[in-house]
Amino acid sequence: MNTAPNNQPDTERKVIFIVEDNETYSRSLKLFIQTHFPSVYKIEIFPIGEMCIMELDEDPSIIIIDYYLNSKHSEAINGLEIIKRIKLLKPKTNIIVLSSQENLEVISESIKQYDCTYIPKNQTAFNKIKLSITGILSSKNATSFEPLN
Repeated sequence: MNTAPNNQPDTERKVIFIVEDNETYSRSLKLFIQTHFPSVYKIEIFPIGEMCIMELDEDPSIIIIDYYLNSKHSEAINGLEIIKRIKLLKPKTNIIVLSSQENLEVISESIKQYDCTYIPKNQTAFNKIKLSITGILSSKNATSFEPLN
């Protein structure tokens, strides 16, 4: 069995992808996650979703993705299209949509059809991300016999 540098089996490694084209925001989010979740093995930042798709073989526990991914790269595909591709390739991937998207139809589609969590980019976003990550990671650590309340 392969082991991570901290001697955890690969099946227990927690990897988080951040797909965000705002470099300052993504670095701040990465630092926030590292501070609050020291057990996370790796956090990778991708400025466009296409790069994230190419790395899905790392089996991220969570992908945090912005809806708008073309502010710096005009040819980049938007977050919803990337979510569709991720779910096609890795259907059980936990996705948190972190965005200033206000179109309720887009939000509803990403939450319902693709089983995502939506968190608006505002002053409480990082705390909501912390709660979402805590819930996702604790449910992954639970056995199938424990109720998830």
